Amino acid sequence: MTSIITACIQMNISPCSKHENLDHALSLAEEAVSKEAELLVFPEVFSTGFCYERIEEVAETVSGPTIEALSDFSREYGCILAGSMIEKREIKDKGAISPEKRAPSQYNLGFCIESGKLAGIRRKVQLYGPEKKYFASGDSIAPIRLQKYRLSLGLIVCNELRYPEVARKMTLDGADLLVSAAEIPDFYIYPWRIMSISRAIENQLPHIACNRVGKDRYSTYPGSSFITDGWGRILAKAGKEECVILGEIDLDEARKIRQTGSILEDRRPDLY
Repeated sequence: MTSIITACIQMNISPCSKHENLDHALSLAEEAVSKEAELLVFPEVFSTGFCYERIEEVAETVSGPTIEALSDFSREYGCILAGSMIEKREIKDKGAISPEKRAPSQYNLGFCIESGKLAGIRRKVQLYGPEKKYFASGDSIAPIRLQKYRLSLGLIVCNELRYPEVARKMTLDGADLLVSAAEIPDFYIYPWRIMSISRAIENQLPHIACNRVGKDRYSTYPGSSFITDGWGRILAKAGKEECVILGEIDLDEARKIRQTGSILEDRRPDLY
Protein backbone atom coordinates (compact mmCIF):
# COMPACT_ATOMS: atom_id res chain seq x y z
CA MET A 1 0.00 0.00 0.00
CA THR A 2 1.23 3.46 -0.92
CA SER A 3 -0.13 6.07 1.45
CA ILE A 4 0.48 9.63 2.58
CA ILE A 5 -0.12 10.93 6.10
CA THR A 6 -1.87 14.28 5.94
CA ALA A 7 -2.49 16.79 8.72
CA CYS A 8 -4.63 19.83 9.38
CA ILE A 9 -3.18 22.46 11.71
CA GLN A 10 -6.40 23.75 13.30
CA MET A 11 -5.18 26.86 15.11
CA ASN A 12 -6.30 30.13 16.61
CA ILE A 13 -5.06 33.27 14.85
CA SER A 14 -4.11 36.48 16.66
CA PRO A 15 -5.16 39.40 14.42
CA CYS A 16 -2.19 41.08 12.71
CA SER A 17 0.36 39.30 14.96
CA LYS A 18 2.43 37.79 12.17
CA HIS A 19 5.46 36.58 14.11
CA GLU A 20 3.36 35.17 16.96
CA ASN A 21 1.08 33.29 14.56
CA LEU A 22 3.94 31.94 12.49
CA ASP A 23 5.81 30.67 15.55
CA HIS A 24 2.63 29.07 16.87
CA ALA A 25 1.85 27.45 13.50
CA LEU A 26 5.32 25.97 13.25
CA SER A 27 5.10 24.67 16.81
CA LEU A 28 1.92 22.80 15.90
CA ALA A 29 3.55 21.68 12.67
CA GLU A 30 6.37 20.14 14.71
CA GLU A 31 3.75 18.11 16.55
CA ALA A 32 2.37 16.94 13.21
CA VAL A 33 5.72 15.87 11.74
CA SER A 34 6.61 14.11 15.01
CA LYS A 35 3.62 11.88 14.18
CA GLU A 36 4.99 11.33 10.66
CA ALA A 37 2.76 13.80 8.83
CA GLU A 38 3.98 14.42 5.28
CA LEU A 39 1.44 16.96 4.00
CA LEU A 40 0.43 19.71 6.44
CA VAL A 41 -2.36 22.25 5.80
CA PHE A 42 -2.79 25.59 7.58
CA PRO A 43 -6.00 27.68 7.70
CA GLU A 44 -6.63 30.65 5.44
CA VAL A 45 -4.40 33.72 6.10
CA PHE A 46 -3.01 31.77 9.07
CA SER A 47 -0.17 34.20 9.81
CA THR A 48 -2.26 37.38 10.18
CA GLY A 49 -5.96 36.73 9.95
CA PHE A 50 -7.90 39.27 7.88
CA CYS A 51 -5.86 42.18 9.19
CA TYR A 52 -7.66 44.82 7.16
CA GLU A 53 -6.65 47.74 9.38
CA ARG A 54 -2.94 47.04 8.80
CA ILE A 55 -3.10 45.04 5.63
CA GLU A 56 -0.43 46.91 3.70
CA GLU A 57 1.92 46.58 6.66
CA VAL A 58 1.53 42.80 7.07
CA ALA A 59 1.46 41.93 3.36
CA GLU A 60 4.57 40.23 1.96
CA THR A 61 5.87 39.05 -1.38
CA VAL A 62 6.49 35.36 -1.97
CA SER A 63 10.18 36.01 -1.30
CA GLY A 64 9.38 37.46 2.14
CA PRO A 65 10.10 36.11 5.63
CA THR A 66 6.93 33.99 6.02
CA ILE A 67 7.54 31.83 2.95
CA GLU A 68 11.23 31.74 3.88
CA ALA A 69 10.46 30.41 7.38
CA LEU A 70 8.01 27.85 6.01
CA SER A 71 10.56 26.76 3.42
CA ASP A 72 13.20 26.29 6.12
CA PHE A 73 10.79 24.12 8.12
CA SER A 74 9.79 22.12 5.04
CA ARG A 75 13.43 21.56 4.13
CA GLU A 76 14.37 20.45 7.65
CA TYR A 77 11.54 17.91 7.91
CA GLY A 78 11.18 16.96 4.26
CA CYS A 79 7.46 17.77 4.33
CA ILE A 80 4.85 19.59 2.24
CA LEU A 81 3.12 22.72 3.60
CA ALA A 82 0.00 24.35 2.16
CA GLY A 83 -2.16 27.28 3.20
CA SER A 84 -2.82 30.92 2.40
CA MET A 85 -1.35 34.30 3.37
CA ILE A 86 -1.66 37.98 2.49
CA GLU A 87 0.59 38.73 -0.46
CA LYS A 88 1.86 42.16 -1.43
CA ARG A 89 0.97 42.65 -5.06
CA GLU A 90 3.86 43.72 -7.26
CA ILE A 91 2.62 46.23 -9.84
CA LYS A 92 4.51 45.99 -13.09
CA ASP A 93 3.06 49.12 -14.70
CA LYS A 94 4.55 52.04 -12.79
CA GLY A 95 3.36 54.67 -15.26
CA ALA A 96 -0.09 56.13 -15.86
CA ILE A 97 -3.11 54.90 -13.93
CA SER A 98 -4.19 51.52 -15.33
CA PRO A 99 -6.77 48.89 -14.29
CA GLU A 100 -3.92 46.99 -12.65
CA LYS A 101 -2.92 49.99 -10.54
CA ARG A 102 -6.52 50.68 -9.51
CA ALA A 103 -6.95 47.15 -8.13
CA PRO A 104 -6.19 46.54 -4.43
CA SER A 105 -2.54 46.13 -3.48
CA GLN A 106 -2.86 42.62 -2.03
CA TYR A 107 -3.73 39.07 -3.03
CA ASN A 108 -5.01 36.25 -0.87
CA LEU A 109 -2.22 33.89 -1.85
CA GLY A 110 -2.55 30.11 -1.74
CA PHE A 111 0.86 28.46 -1.53
CA CYS A 112 2.40 25.01 -1.46
CA ILE A 113 5.99 24.31 -0.36
CA GLU A 114 7.71 20.96 -0.82
CA SER A 115 11.05 19.99 0.72
CA GLY A 116 12.12 23.60 1.11
CA LYS A 117 11.05 24.85 -2.31
CA LEU A 118 7.97 26.73 -3.44
CA ALA A 119 6.12 24.10 -5.45
CA GLY A 120 3.39 26.45 -6.60
CA ILE A 121 1.03 29.30 -5.83
CA ARG A 122 -2.47 30.30 -6.83
CA ARG A 123 -4.21 33.51 -5.91
CA LYS A 124 -7.79 33.32 -4.64
CA VAL A 125 -10.17 33.94 -7.52
CA GLN A 126 -13.51 33.94 -5.66
CA LEU A 127 -13.40 36.75 -3.10
CA TYR A 128 -16.10 37.23 -0.48
CA GLY A 129 -17.60 40.31 1.15
CA PRO A 130 -15.00 42.86 2.35
CA GLU A 131 -12.22 40.87 0.68
CA LYS A 132 -13.21 42.52 -2.59
CA LYS A 133 -12.15 45.89 -1.19
CA TYR A 134 -8.74 44.75 0.01
CA PHE A 135 -7.67 41.97 -2.38
CA ALA A 136 -7.17 41.76 -6.11
CA SER A 137 -8.65 38.64 -7.69
CA GLY A 138 -6.45 35.87 -9.02
CA ASP A 139 -6.70 34.78 -12.64
CA SER A 140 -5.61 31.14 -12.63
CA ILE A 141 -7.04 27.82 -11.46
CA ALA A 142 -4.63 24.91 -11.79
CA PRO A 143 -3.37 22.08 -9.58
CA ILE A 144 0.11 22.26 -8.06
CA ARG A 145 2.48 19.48 -9.11
CA LEU A 146 4.46 17.75 -6.37
CA GLN A 147 7.49 15.49 -6.53
CA LYS A 148 6.28 13.22 -3.73
CA TYR A 149 4.43 10.25 -5.21
CA ARG A 150 4.06 12.43 -8.35
CA LEU A 151 0.92 13.91 -6.83
CA SER A 152 -0.99 16.95 -8.02
CA LEU A 153 -2.67 19.03 -5.34
CA GLY A 154 -5.86 21.01 -5.92
CA LEU A 155 -5.60 23.97 -3.53
CA ILE A 156 -8.88 25.72 -2.67
CA VAL A 157 -8.92 28.95 -0.65
CA CYS A 158 -12.03 29.24 1.55
CA ASN A 159 -14.88 30.87 -0.43
CA GLU A 160 -13.75 29.14 -3.62
CA LEU A 161 -15.28 25.99 -2.15
CA ARG A 162 -18.73 27.46 -2.87
CA TYR A 163 -18.00 27.25 -6.61
CA PRO A 164 -17.92 23.60 -7.73
CA GLU A 165 -16.26 24.68 -10.96
CA VAL A 166 -13.01 25.48 -9.13
CA ALA A 167 -12.52 21.97 -7.75
CA ARG A 168 -13.82 20.39 -10.95
CA LYS A 169 -11.38 22.30 -13.17
CA MET A 170 -8.45 21.22 -11.00
CA THR A 171 -9.73 17.64 -11.10
CA LEU A 172 -9.95 17.71 -14.89
CA ASP A 173 -6.42 19.13 -14.96
CA GLY A 174 -5.10 16.15 -13.01
CA ALA A 175 -5.48 16.87 -9.28
CA ASP A 176 -5.06 13.76 -7.13
CA LEU A 177 -6.37 15.29 -3.91
CA LEU A 178 -8.09 18.47 -2.75
CA VAL A 179 -6.85 20.75 0.02
CA SER A 180 -8.84 23.70 1.34
CA ALA A 181 -7.54 26.43 3.65
CA ALA A 182 -10.48 28.15 5.34
CA GLU A 183 -11.52 30.81 7.82
CA ILE A 184 -15.19 29.85 8.17
CA PRO A 185 -17.29 31.48 10.92
CA ASP A 186 -19.78 29.65 13.11
CA PHE A 187 -22.90 30.73 11.20
CA TYR A 188 -21.63 29.02 8.03
CA ILE A 189 -19.95 25.93 9.40
CA TYR A 190 -22.73 23.48 8.47
CA PRO A 191 -22.84 24.49 4.77
CA TRP A 192 -19.02 24.43 4.71
CA ARG A 193 -18.92 20.84 5.93
CA ILE A 194 -21.53 19.74 3.40
CA MET A 195 -19.77 21.51 0.52
CA SER A 196 -16.37 20.13 1.56
CA ILE A 197 -17.67 16.56 1.51
CA SER A 198 -19.55 17.22 -1.73
CA ARG A 199 -16.39 18.46 -3.49
CA ALA A 200 -14.72 15.18 -2.48
CA ILE A 201 -17.59 12.94 -3.63
CA GLU A 202 -18.40 14.67 -6.90
CA ASN A 203 -14.72 14.63 -7.95
CA GLN A 204 -13.90 11.26 -6.33
CA LEU A 205 -10.89 12.79 -4.56
CA PRO A 206 -9.63 12.87 -0.95
CA HIS A 207 -10.07 16.26 0.70
CA ILE A 208 -8.15 17.84 3.58
CA ALA A 209 -10.49 20.62 4.78
CA CYS A 210 -8.75 22.87 7.33
CA ASN A 211 -10.52 25.63 9.25
CA ARG A 212 -9.38 27.92 12.08
CA VAL A 213 -10.67 28.29 15.65
CA GLY A 214 -10.97 31.26 18.03
CA LYS A 215 -12.55 34.66 17.51
CA ASP A 216 -11.79 38.14 16.24
CA ARG A 217 -13.73 41.39 15.87
CA TYR A 218 -15.70 39.89 12.99
CA SER A 219 -16.71 36.37 14.01
CA THR A 220 -16.24 33.23 16.08
CA TYR A 221 -14.62 30.30 14.30
CA PRO A 222 -15.62 26.75 15.30
CA GLY A 223 -12.90 24.68 13.64
CA SER A 224 -14.57 21.38 12.71
CA SER A 225 -11.77 20.55 10.26
CA PHE A 226 -11.74 17.07 8.75
CA ILE A 227 -10.08 14.76 6.25
CA THR A 228 -12.17 12.61 3.93
CA ASP A 229 -11.56 10.09 1.17
CA GLY A 230 -13.08 10.14 -2.30
CA TRP A 231 -16.26 8.42 -1.08
CA GLY A 232 -16.81 11.16 1.52
CA ARG A 233 -15.86 8.86 4.39
CA ILE A 234 -14.37 10.80 7.29
CA LEU A 235 -10.81 9.70 8.09
CA ALA A 236 -10.20 12.25 10.85
CA LYS A 237 -12.11 15.18 12.34
CA ALA A 238 -11.63 17.97 14.86
CA GLY A 239 -13.84 19.73 17.36
CA LYS A 240 -13.84 23.40 18.33
CA GLU A 241 -10.41 23.57 20.01
CA GLU A 242 -6.91 23.99 18.69
CA CYS A 243 -5.47 20.67 17.59
CA VAL A 244 -3.60 18.74 14.95
CA ILE A 245 -5.58 16.03 13.18
CA LEU A 246 -3.98 13.37 11.01
CA GLY A 247 -5.45 11.16 8.32
CA GLU A 248 -3.68 8.49 6.32
CA ILE A 249 -4.77 8.51 2.69
CA ASP A 250 -4.33 5.24 0.82
CA LEU A 251 -3.21 6.47 -2.62
CA ASP A 252 -3.82 3.11 -4.26
CA GLU A 253 -7.40 3.07 -3.01
CA ALA A 254 -7.80 6.72 -4.02
CA ARG A 255 -6.92 5.79 -7.61
CA LYS A 256 -9.40 2.92 -7.56
CA ILE A 257 -12.15 5.26 -6.33
CA ARG A 258 -11.43 7.63 -9.24
CA GLN A 259 -11.76 4.69 -11.63
CA THR A 260 -15.13 3.62 -10.21
CA GLY A 261 -17.88 4.54 -12.62
CA SER A 262 -17.35 7.17 -15.32
CA ILE A 263 -18.39 10.40 -13.63
CA LEU A 264 -15.94 12.65 -15.42
CA GLU A 265 -16.22 10.89 -18.77
CA ASP A 266 -20.03 11.08 -18.71
CA ARG A 267 -20.17 14.85 -18.29
CA ARG A 268 -22.08 16.77 -20.98
CA PRO A 269 -19.93 19.85 -21.69
CA ASP A 270 -22.02 20.34 -24.84
CA LEU A 271 -24.97 21.17 -22.56
CA TYR A 272 -23.39 22.67 -19.44
